Amino acid sequence: MMTGCVEIMSNDIYRTSVVMALRETGGVGPKMFQVILSVFGSPENIYGTDCDVLVELPHVSEERAAKILSSQDVIPMMSERIERLAEENIRITTFLDDDYPVKLRSMGDPPPIIYYRGSLPDPSERSICVIGTTEATSEGIGAAIDISTLSVKKGCSVVSGLARGIDAAAHVGALKSGGITHAVIGSGFYNIYPKENTVIAEQLVEKGALMTEYPPDSTVNTGKLLARNRIVVGLSDSAIVVELSPKSSGSLSAAEACGRQGKLLFCLLRGDEEKRGINIPRNAIPFETLDDVETILENSIGS
Repeated sequence: MMTGCVEIMSNDIYRTSVVMALRETGGVGPKMFQVILSVFGSPENIYGTDCDVLVELPHVSEERAAKILSSQDVIPMMSERIERLAEENIRITTFLDDDYPVKLRSMGDPPPIIYYRGSLPDPSERSICVIGTTEATSEGIGAAIDISTLSVKKGCSVVSGLARGIDAAAHVGALKSGGITHAVIGSGFYNIYPKENTVIAEQLVEKGALMTEYPPDSTVNTGKLLARNRIVVGLSDSAIVVELSPKSSGSLSAAEACGRQGKLLFCLLRGDEEKRGINIPRNAIPFETLDDVETILENSIGS
């Protein structure tokens, strides 16, 4: 009986190692990973083919094909990394695993792999994405806390990106209310960004999850921060933008993700957006008072 359990665990580690190798050494991105699954059935099957087959796939040159195939050389190293990360309470789920967040599966570009600490969202969990500018005003911070508090009272988890300003306030509001909150970051766990939100990150893993699609030693950059927004939206039933600034590129990319994923987007207006040079996303449904939040939660969140 024990032998069987060891074999099953070894198979799981091997499969995860393959996904890690393809993603991190083979340079296989989220969309390409879905193509591989569609064509080959499972990621490990790609290693049984050759360059001539791979170059028939979209956007695959001979150089890229060779890089993908050579990634099998690092599978043993990836297996060792999995065991080492487990000792640090960093766990891994892939698109192939049963515990992979259900809501992400319907995305066109779901992350092939997720590193996480804490507990992944329950499949039946009702969730709201609360996001906004990093240049938040005191009014915006207060509104984000109030919206998260109300969301928790309505039985919803709060999802955000651990950024300065509105994101951090959203997590804090959920935590102070005793609710569940999940954060998706645009870096690895060894490089939490911004550093001042490390305490919030440690607190939220007690009831929710800290997640990233990037290896623990990954540093932050703008591209990663923007890419993580599709995951923040993907984990949510709908999204609320609490406050925008003229340079709210992150919130605007999340708004675009809502459009691609068919998620409702709501935007709290202060009444002077045009004066402040703010462009409200075209797909946003405006609201003006916190009294509207209860209606939003009742009508846009899955039951």
